[in-house]
Amino acid sequence: KNNTALYDACYLGVEKVQRGLHPKRALLLISDGQDNNSRYTFNELRRLLKESDVVLYGVGILSGGDAGSALGMEGEGILDELANVSGGKAFFPRSAMEMDDIFEQIALELRHQYSIGYKPSNFSNDGKWRKIKVKVTPPRGLPRLFVRSKEGYYAIPGAR
Repeated sequence: KNNTALYDACYLGVEKVQRGLHPKRALLLISDGQDNNSRYTFNELRRLLKESDVVLYGVGILSGGDAGSALGMEGEGILDELANVSGGKAFFPRSAMEMDDIFEQIALELRHQYSIGYKPSNFSNDGKWRKIKVKVTPPRGLPRLFVRSKEGYYAIPGAR
């Protein structure tokens, strides 16, 4: 219980996924969100996720007593932040039935991902953060569409 290296496991997982050959890059994290033994910090992991093309899906597993506690809330916040910064999502099931639904939703989302691109108006590769927002307007008569994406990217020097 006192040797959870969550940030290290995620950091190394992201690096491994980035080296993979599959074009869809996703990491599924099942955890209580607690870390007490990592060499990497939360901010280092957050930055790696922000810079990478890996989407993190977090599934929060809390034991009965932790669910409403400060420790449980902190773990949920950590999973939420890591998922959001990567363009993914965190889920917090309260039952085994919800777990099944969540895994089905993640699988469905992975099957229905799209890649889009754009040309920036600022071509300067100065290493600074560029904020972006993706919106989708469906044709009239179609249901509302939902988009989840990263909030931006770093204009990396030497990148094209």
